[in-house]
Amino acid sequence: MTNPWRNPDALPADAVQSLAQFINARADIPDQSAAHAALVEALSPQPGERLLDFGCGTGVIARRLAPLVGENGAVVGVDISAAMLDFARSCGGPAHLRYEQSDGATLPFLDDSFDGGAMARTLLHVEDPHETLVELRRVVRPGGRLAILECDWGTMAVDQSDRALTRRILDWRTDTVDGNNWMGRQLVARSLAAGWQIGDIRVLTTVGRDETTTHFGSLRRGGELALQNGVIDQSEYDKWVGELESRLAAGLFFASINEYIVVARKE
Repeated sequence: MTNPWRNPDALPADAVQSLAQFINARADIPDQSAAHAALVEALSPQPGERLLDFGCGTGVIARRLAPLVGENGAVVGVDISAAMLDFARSCGGPAHLRYEQSDGATLPFLDDSFDGGAMARTLLHVEDPHETLVELRRVVRPGGRLAILECDWGTMAVDQSDRALTRRILDWRTDTVDGNNWMGRQLVARSLAAGWQIGDIRVLTTVGRDETTTHFGSLRRGGELALQNGVIDQSEYDKWVGELESRLAAGLFFASINEYIVVARKE
Protein backbone atom coordinates (compact mmCIF):
# COMPACT_ATOMS: atom_id res chain seq x y z
CA MET A 1 0.00 0.00 0.00
CA THR A 2 1.07 3.59 -0.64
CA ASN A 3 2.24 5.30 2.53
CA PRO A 4 0.93 8.90 2.53
CA TRP A 5 3.18 9.78 5.47
CA ARG A 6 6.41 9.16 3.55
CA ASN A 7 6.07 12.37 1.53
CA PRO A 8 2.78 14.23 2.04
CA ASP A 9 3.64 16.69 -0.73
CA ALA A 10 2.92 13.90 -3.23
CA LEU A 11 -0.74 14.03 -2.19
CA PRO A 12 -3.35 16.37 -3.68
CA ALA A 13 -3.32 19.79 -2.01
CA ASP A 14 -6.62 19.26 -0.18
CA ALA A 15 -5.46 15.87 1.11
CA VAL A 16 -2.24 17.39 2.45
CA GLN A 17 -4.18 20.06 4.31
CA SER A 18 -6.54 17.46 5.75
CA LEU A 19 -3.56 15.40 6.89
CA ALA A 20 -1.92 18.43 8.52
CA GLN A 21 -5.13 19.32 10.33
CA PHE A 22 -5.48 15.70 11.46
CA ILE A 23 -1.90 15.63 12.84
CA ASN A 24 -2.39 18.89 14.69
CA ALA A 25 -5.75 17.90 16.17
CA ARG A 26 -4.56 14.41 17.12
CA ALA A 27 -1.82 15.94 19.28
CA ASP A 28 -4.50 17.10 21.72
CA ILE A 29 -5.94 13.60 22.22
CA PRO A 30 -4.92 12.43 25.72
CA ASP A 31 -2.84 9.38 24.78
CA GLN A 32 -1.00 11.31 22.07
CA SER A 33 -0.38 14.33 24.29
CA ALA A 34 0.98 12.08 27.05
CA ALA A 35 3.38 10.38 24.61
CA HIS A 36 4.66 13.74 23.38
CA ALA A 37 5.16 14.93 26.95
CA ALA A 38 7.08 11.75 27.76
CA LEU A 39 9.34 12.25 24.73
CA VAL A 40 10.14 15.82 25.77
CA GLU A 41 10.81 14.68 29.34
CA ALA A 42 13.17 11.98 28.08
CA LEU A 43 15.08 14.53 25.98
CA SER A 44 15.25 16.87 28.99
CA PRO A 45 15.75 20.19 27.16
CA GLN A 46 17.87 22.76 28.99
CA PRO A 47 17.83 26.58 28.71
CA GLY A 48 20.11 27.83 25.97
CA GLU A 49 20.33 24.54 24.09
CA ARG A 50 20.07 24.20 20.33
CA LEU A 51 17.68 21.35 19.51
CA LEU A 52 16.48 19.65 16.33
CA ASP A 53 13.01 18.19 15.79
CA PHE A 54 13.35 15.83 12.84
CA GLY A 55 10.16 14.84 11.05
CA CYS A 56 8.47 17.73 12.79
CA GLY A 57 5.31 17.67 10.66
CA THR A 58 3.08 20.50 11.85
CA GLY A 59 5.50 21.48 14.62
CA VAL A 60 3.72 19.84 17.54
CA ILE A 61 6.92 18.74 19.33
CA ALA A 62 8.95 21.77 18.22
CA ARG A 63 6.43 24.07 19.87
CA ARG A 64 6.78 22.11 23.11
CA LEU A 65 10.57 22.41 22.99
CA ALA A 66 10.84 26.14 22.20
CA PRO A 67 9.81 27.55 25.60
CA LEU A 68 12.05 25.06 27.40
CA VAL A 69 15.26 26.20 25.69
CA GLY A 70 14.25 29.85 26.00
CA GLU A 71 15.17 32.81 23.85
CA ASN A 72 18.89 32.11 24.30
CA GLY A 73 18.40 28.68 22.75
CA ALA A 74 17.09 27.55 19.38
CA VAL A 75 14.75 24.89 18.02
CA VAL A 76 14.82 23.88 14.36
CA GLY A 77 12.00 21.75 12.98
CA VAL A 78 12.86 19.74 9.88
CA ASP A 79 10.45 17.90 7.63
CA ILE A 80 10.39 16.49 4.11
CA SER A 81 7.07 18.22 3.37
CA ALA A 82 6.88 21.89 2.42
CA ALA A 83 3.12 21.84 3.03
CA MET A 84 3.56 20.55 6.58
CA LEU A 85 6.15 23.23 7.27
CA ASP A 86 3.85 25.93 5.93
CA PHE A 87 1.16 24.68 8.29
CA ALA A 88 3.66 24.63 11.18
CA ARG A 89 4.67 28.23 10.52
CA SER A 90 0.99 29.25 10.43
CA CYS A 91 0.67 27.96 14.01
CA GLY A 92 3.09 30.63 15.20
CA GLY A 93 5.90 30.44 17.69
CA PRO A 94 8.77 32.46 19.16
CA ALA A 95 11.62 33.91 17.13
CA HIS A 96 14.01 31.15 18.22
CA LEU A 97 11.80 28.50 16.58
CA ARG A 98 12.26 28.02 12.84
CA TYR A 99 11.63 25.37 10.22
CA GLU A 100 13.64 23.95 7.33
CA GLN A 101 12.77 21.46 4.60
CA SER A 102 14.99 18.39 4.22
CA ASP A 103 14.83 14.63 4.12
CA GLY A 104 17.02 12.48 6.32
CA ALA A 105 19.65 11.78 3.69
CA THR A 106 21.51 15.10 3.80
CA LEU A 107 20.63 17.57 6.52
CA PRO A 108 21.56 21.23 5.81
CA PHE A 109 23.61 21.63 8.99
CA LEU A 110 27.27 21.49 9.93
CA ASP A 111 28.69 18.64 11.98
CA ASP A 112 28.00 18.88 15.73
CA SER A 113 25.43 21.68 15.25
CA PHE A 114 22.92 20.58 17.90
CA ASP A 115 22.95 19.72 21.58
CA GLY A 116 20.20 17.20 21.01
CA GLY A 117 17.20 16.22 18.96
CA ALA A 118 13.77 14.65 19.02
CA MET A 119 12.06 12.39 16.52
CA ALA A 120 8.46 11.28 16.99
CA ARG A 121 6.90 8.49 14.89
CA THR A 122 9.05 9.37 11.90
CA LEU A 123 11.62 6.62 11.48
CA LEU A 124 8.97 4.07 10.45
CA HIS A 125 8.20 6.22 7.40
CA VAL A 126 11.62 7.27 6.10
CA GLU A 127 13.16 5.69 3.00
CA ASP A 128 16.38 4.61 4.73
CA PRO A 129 16.24 4.56 8.56
CA HIS A 130 19.93 3.70 8.92
CA GLU A 131 20.98 6.61 6.71
CA THR A 132 18.74 8.94 8.70
CA LEU A 133 20.13 7.84 12.07
CA VAL A 134 23.70 8.22 10.81
CA GLU A 135 22.98 11.70 9.48
CA LEU A 136 21.28 12.76 12.71
CA ARG A 137 24.31 11.56 14.64
CA ARG A 138 26.53 13.70 12.42
CA VAL A 139 24.72 16.93 13.31
CA VAL A 140 24.49 16.23 17.07
CA ARG A 141 27.57 17.23 19.09
CA PRO A 142 29.61 14.72 21.08
CA GLY A 143 27.84 14.20 24.40
CA GLY A 144 24.52 15.13 22.80
CA ARG A 145 21.46 12.92 22.58
CA LEU A 146 18.52 11.99 20.37
CA ALA A 147 15.16 11.04 21.91
CA ILE A 148 13.15 8.79 19.59
CA LEU A 149 9.48 7.86 19.97
CA GLU A 150 8.04 5.02 17.91
CA CYS A 151 4.88 2.96 18.15
CA ASP A 152 4.77 -0.83 17.64
CA TRP A 153 1.56 -2.07 16.08
CA GLY A 154 2.61 -5.64 16.78
CA THR A 155 1.80 -4.93 20.44
CA MET A 156 -1.80 -3.84 19.78
CA ALA A 157 -4.14 -5.83 22.03
CA VAL A 158 -7.91 -5.65 21.80
CA ASP A 159 -10.60 -7.59 23.65
CA GLN A 160 -12.58 -9.30 20.89
CA SER A 161 -14.32 -12.67 20.86
CA ASP A 162 -13.07 -13.80 17.43
CA ARG A 163 -9.36 -14.31 17.97
CA ALA A 164 -8.58 -15.69 14.51
CA LEU A 165 -10.29 -12.81 12.71
CA THR A 166 -8.66 -10.28 15.03
CA ARG A 167 -5.22 -11.75 14.35
CA ARG A 168 -5.84 -11.69 10.60
CA ILE A 169 -6.86 -8.03 10.59
CA LEU A 170 -4.19 -6.79 13.01
CA ASP A 171 -1.36 -8.82 11.47
CA TRP A 172 -2.25 -7.52 8.01
CA ARG A 173 -2.53 -3.95 9.27
CA THR A 174 0.83 -4.24 11.06
CA ASP A 175 2.62 -5.72 8.05
CA THR A 176 1.05 -3.57 5.33
CA VAL A 177 -0.26 -0.16 6.37
CA ASP A 178 1.72 3.07 6.80
CA GLY A 179 5.34 2.04 7.08
CA ASN A 180 7.40 -0.26 9.29
CA ASN A 181 5.07 -0.92 12.20
CA TRP A 182 7.69 -2.92 14.11
CA MET A 183 9.97 0.12 14.32
CA GLY A 184 9.41 0.50 18.07
CA ARG A 185 11.05 -2.83 18.88
CA GLN A 186 13.85 -2.15 16.38
CA LEU A 187 15.00 1.18 17.79
CA VAL A 188 17.78 -0.15 19.99
CA ALA A 189 19.43 -2.30 17.32
CA ARG A 190 19.06 0.36 14.63
CA SER A 191 20.49 3.09 16.86
CA LEU A 192 23.49 0.98 17.81
CA ALA A 193 24.11 0.08 14.16
CA ALA A 194 24.22 3.81 13.32
CA GLY A 195 26.90 4.48 15.94
CA TRP A 196 24.76 5.75 18.82
CA GLN A 197 25.01 4.52 22.38
CA ILE A 198 21.82 3.71 24.30
CA GLY A 199 21.22 5.99 27.25
CA ASP A 200 17.66 5.16 28.27
CA ILE A 201 14.72 3.03 27.18
CA ARG A 202 11.14 3.73 28.20
CA VAL A 203 7.94 1.83 27.44
CA LEU A 204 4.62 3.66 27.25
CA THR A 205 1.53 1.48 27.33
CA THR A 206 -1.56 3.45 26.39
CA VAL A 207 -5.02 2.08 27.13
CA GLY A 208 -8.25 2.90 25.34
CA ARG A 209 -11.67 2.25 26.85
CA ASP A 210 -13.70 4.86 24.99
CA GLU A 211 -13.37 7.29 22.10
CA THR A 212 -11.32 9.84 24.02
CA THR A 213 -8.15 8.01 22.90
CA THR A 214 -7.00 6.98 19.42
CA HIS A 215 -7.40 3.22 19.91
CA PHE A 216 -10.99 2.70 18.75
CA GLY A 217 -10.65 4.88 15.68
CA SER A 218 -7.39 3.20 14.69
CA LEU A 219 -8.90 -0.27 15.00
CA ARG A 220 -11.98 0.68 13.01
CA ARG A 221 -9.76 2.17 10.28
CA GLY A 222 -7.76 -1.07 10.26
CA GLY A 223 -10.97 -2.99 9.67
CA GLU A 224 -12.03 -0.63 6.91
CA LEU A 225 -8.69 -0.94 5.12
CA ALA A 226 -8.75 -4.73 5.49
CA LEU A 227 -12.18 -4.78 3.85
CA GLN A 228 -11.11 -2.43 1.04
CA ASN A 229 -8.07 -4.58 0.29
CA GLY A 230 -9.84 -7.93 0.28
CA VAL A 231 -8.34 -9.24 3.50
CA ILE A 232 -11.82 -9.71 4.99
CA ASP A 233 -15.28 -9.71 3.45
CA GLN A 234 -18.25 -7.51 4.32
CA SER A 235 -19.78 -10.01 6.74
CA GLU A 236 -16.49 -10.35 8.61
CA TYR A 237 -16.12 -6.58 8.75
CA ASP A 238 -19.66 -6.14 10.05
CA LYS A 239 -19.10 -8.80 12.69
CA TRP A 240 -15.72 -7.48 13.85
CA VAL A 241 -16.44 -3.76 13.89
CA GLY A 242 -19.99 -4.36 15.10
CA GLU A 243 -18.68 -6.13 18.19
CA LEU A 244 -16.21 -3.33 18.88
CA GLU A 245 -19.02 -0.78 18.61
CA SER A 246 -21.24 -2.85 20.92
CA ARG A 247 -18.47 -3.12 23.48
CA LEU A 248 -17.86 0.62 23.22
CA ALA A 249 -21.54 1.40 23.84
CA ALA A 250 -21.65 -0.97 26.83
CA GLY A 251 -18.46 0.37 28.39
CA LEU A 252 -16.64 -2.90 27.69
CA PHE A 253 -14.22 -1.80 24.97
CA PHE A 254 -10.56 -2.39 25.85
CA ALA A 255 -7.45 -1.95 23.74
CA SER A 256 -3.84 -1.17 24.45
CA ILE A 257 -0.63 -0.59 22.50
CA ASN A 258 3.02 -0.02 23.36
CA GLU A 259 5.13 2.91 22.32
CA TYR A 260 8.87 3.03 22.92
CA ILE A 261 11.18 5.92 23.71
CA VAL A 262 14.89 5.37 23.21
CA VAL A 263 17.38 8.06 24.19
CA ALA A 264 20.45 7.54 22.02
CA ARG A 265 23.69 9.32 22.92
CA LYS A 266 26.66 10.35 20.85
CA GLU A 267 29.91 9.53 22.63
